[in-house]
Amino acid sequence: MEWLYWLYWLLVLLFFGYSFYLLHIPLPHDISDRSKLTIAEFLMRLSNEYLGDLIENVFGPEVRNKVTRFVMGVGFLIPTLPPKRMIRKRIRIQGVSCIAYEIEKPQNDGLLIFIHGGGWCVGEARYYDGIMYQLCEQIGCNGISIDYRLAPEHPFPAGLDDCHAVVSEVCTNGLLDLPFNRKRVLISGDSAGGNLAAVVCQRLHREKKDILKGQILIYPVTHVFNFTSPSYQDYWKSYAGTALLNPKHMARWILLYLGIEASKNNIKKVMNSQHALPELAEQKPYSQWLYHLNKRKPEKLVDQHLAKQFIKLGTNPDVSPVFGDTEGLPPALVLTAGYDVLKDEGIQYANKLKKSGVSTEWRHYPRAFHGLFNMPNSKDRNEMMKATVDFAKSVI
Repeated sequence: MEWLYWLYWLLVLLFFGYSFYLLHIPLPHDISDRSKLTIAEFLMRLSNEYLGDLIENVFGPEVRNKVTRFVMGVGFLIPTLPPKRMIRKRIRIQGVSCIAYEIEKPQNDGLLIFIHGGGWCVGEARYYDGIMYQLCEQIGCNGISIDYRLAPEHPFPAGLDDCHAVVSEVCTNGLLDLPFNRKRVLISGDSAGGNLAAVVCQRLHREKKDILKGQILIYPVTHVFNFTSPSYQDYWKSYAGTALLNPKHMARWILLYLGIEASKNNIKKVMNSQHALPELAEQKPYSQWLYHLNKRKPEKLVDQHLAKQFIKLGTNPDVSPVFGDTEGLPPALVLTAGYDVLKDEGIQYANKLKKSGVSTEWRHYPRAFHGLFNMPNSKDRNEMMKATVDFAKSVI
């Protein structure tokens, strides 16, 4: 009967409405795109947080990471087609899969190289097609996006080696498939991609290959000891429990990336900064970046075994670029977001670049959240995009 049909759908709506009411976590009132984000965050929390936690408890963190990859991929099942007068094609550079974006009539002969984010463990270059279309069109140059190998299947330094190989080859020998001026190459990346972009710049400089014209670092990871810093504490105060980038995600991804067991105990210890020796905060060059380690509560004892692994890996500039030599690096644009656990370390790296004499522009967006650069039709995102385009035009 018809009334049973409508009763069924009414009950379904009531069920989902009540579920939303019970599970709703209010976002900060001034966060960017709050209405859109409320729905997106709720759906991400249902799929990636609650389901992900259940899967992790049963099958472990590596299987959970595969679920996160699947959830991310659902949003990109329908590919974004390139605009007119732009050709998108898959190419291989030094054995690494990349996506090339060629404009029919570029305004300049520079090249934009992009490294995608995702905690070194998730994400693909194709997820950034829309961003690359927009950047290449507005800058007026061709582009490349790198599909580097991901952890935990390929832990550090595999993904970094891929990015370094691609950038070095492109700047040294050019590409038959894509015309550009090898002396006008710009590197960029967001989150973990920003980390890889910063490290590639340092690696090339150590090799005395000053071949990049600039670097754009969008809310980058710059070290792995930041879990007691103010920006991490702001998470617990302002938007704890949400599906936005959180300390648990970062702890899990850092462990997977470094090839350290990502057990529940190790994740918890990293979240409590038990992977960091307090003495680090008193040693140069770490003291000025790790001041917050001295503010830990006494009961939070250091796990000596874990700390030894992080002393070896985490203090390596190839993992934590804020500990590296930044003198002589190319001009930089660093973007940071107000609602982001990575805010402090992005600011730290911008300050270090400035102190090293690097021409550095730092832009902070108090209302922005981590991942905003991927959200279309956003005023704050448009401002971030404009800053990126203006900087790129000024250096290539």
